[in-house]
Amino acid sequence: MDSRYTWMLVGIIVTGLCSTSAIGEEIVACDEVNWKEEVLLQFDGIEEACQDVVIRDEKRYVRFEAVFRCAMANGDVHVSMRLRDGTRVERTFPAPRDFLVSSSNSKSEYAMRDLQRGDVLDVYIPISLVVAAASAR
Repeated sequence: MDSRYTWMLVGIIVTGLCSTSAIGEEIVACDEVNWKEEVLLQFDGIEEACQDVVIRDEKRYVRFEAVFRCAMANGDVHVSMRLRDGTRVERTFPAPRDFLVSSSNSKSEYAMRDLQRGDVLDVYIPISLVVAAASAR
């Protein structure tokens, strides 16, 4: 991969979760997120790994930073997630088969097989996929 810093837009990594576009739209920081119970169970430590809440293409996302370690034969990806306190934890997540990585360099899209160990990824997940309905104020 040409760029050591890659952008990744991932809504589908949190599979099986319902989404409602209005939910979570008032949230502006990670510590304001009321995480869905199933997200907390599926992704241990996600609340500490949230770096910030951002708006991209007029939609609100929670942002994570990960260093790509490897893609496994079963489709999982192993990454080193940065926590807000600056420490890192190793995590393995399932990655969808149609998973694509968008890059800010000249090549527009990469498949998982194109990533190299050490690539730094900014992961964006639509906030409506991870916020419990009770968060809507």
